[in-house]
Amino acid sequence: MTKWTYAATDLLTGAVLADTLPLNVQSFSMTLNGSGTLTGALNLSEVSQSNAPFIAALACRRAVLWARADGFPVWAGIIWDWPDMTRAQGTLPVSAQTLDFLWSKRLVTDTLEYAAVDLFKAFLDLVVYGMTKNSPHIAAGVSPAATRPAAYLAMVATQGRVARLVLPDPGSSGATWTASYTYSDLTQVSSAWSDMCASGNLEYFFQPGLDGNGDLAIYLRIGYTRLGRPLANSGLVLTYPGNALDYGYTVTGSQSSNMVWATAPPNGSALTWQSQYPHGADLTDLLANNYPLLESTASWQGSVVTRQSQVDSFADGQVAMVTAGMTTPVINVGGSSWPHVKDIQLGDAAYLAFTSPLHPPRADGSPGLQQEVRITGITGYPPGPSQSEYYQLATSAVTAA
Repeated sequence: MTKWTYAATDLLTGAVLADTLPLNVQSFSMTLNGSGTLTGALNLSEVSQSNAPFIAALACRRAVLWARADGFPVWAGIIWDWPDMTRAQGTLPVSAQTLDFLWSKRLVTDTLEYAAVDLFKAFLDLVVYGMTKNSPHIAAGVSPAATRPAAYLAMVATQGRVARLVLPDPGSSGATWTASYTYSDLTQVSSAWSDMCASGNLEYFFQPGLDGNGDLAIYLRIGYTRLGRPLANSGLVLTYPGNALDYGYTVTGSQSSNMVWATAPPNGSALTWQSQYPHGADLTDLLANNYPLLESTASWQGSVVTRQSQVDSFADGQVAMVTAGMTTPVINVGGSSWPHVKDIQLGDAAYLAFTSPLHPPRADGSPGLQQEVRITGITGYPPGPSQSEYYQLATSAVTAA
């Protein structure tokens, strides 16, 4: 069985607040492009004085909580809430979210202009801007002086820090990003990221790990089109019966569309941008596979569209996520089975070989379901009272780069 330990550090300074916390974690999750959570409870001692250091270490808004499996960090995020309602249980409930949530609390307070900037460089510039309010892409003479007083920038320099965060060398994505963010809109930085994911085919996640000195660190991973390892490198094969305890084969046709019309707000004119056919259409699903027309809309948020190709690309990215019945297999893996959560990277390709009444064996006796998928999310359930250790893997049938 995996040995689980929990620690807390200070968001701003990186100082260790507690190296070992008596925490019972119900679950933790992480997904591509953000939105991971953790729920747990601090076990309170009857000796009240011994609780104080642990309670202080779990301070909302400034404590970063780390979950370690056999000493290796597999989840990290900021504690935001104490959903505490009673003393009867002898615990203090805590709720945390992965680091990306912090940038929903950082606003674009200047006018930023990205004109054909490499996608990775634009993304990382927004990351740094959220921590410093400095950027080489601040439009000169556009933002009012009130948005950049010296006292405000000095405060951001200390209170906007994110300790233990390791940013990558941007390199080159091979794609460019053109967008404008106006100071008066006060756009969330995370909303600008969402634009890049939806229309720029960018993927990212914050991955906990250890630095060269063996200290806790969080690495920002970014990729164009797809993150993660191809099947030949990941080696992830899941079998049922076998290393998978159970699986579900979710198909949400009611939420799917094979024709997405994308729109964007006007940019200095009365006209609204709209995608142009065949952009936004899954012609394979419609014509080759003969499925009925299912239309929906998607609205660009967070930046100013300046070219038709932007909204067309946005439509193509949206339809790829919602077409073909949105088949998303969900697989449960036991805590003592391979692969373990620390063996998996978000975005990894995995091969499924499942046999069940839903997917009976083929005529040659081979598994009824043989499919390559991507792992897009992980939810972990550490062992605890009335809870056995296991992991749930969310996947996407869309594997093509």
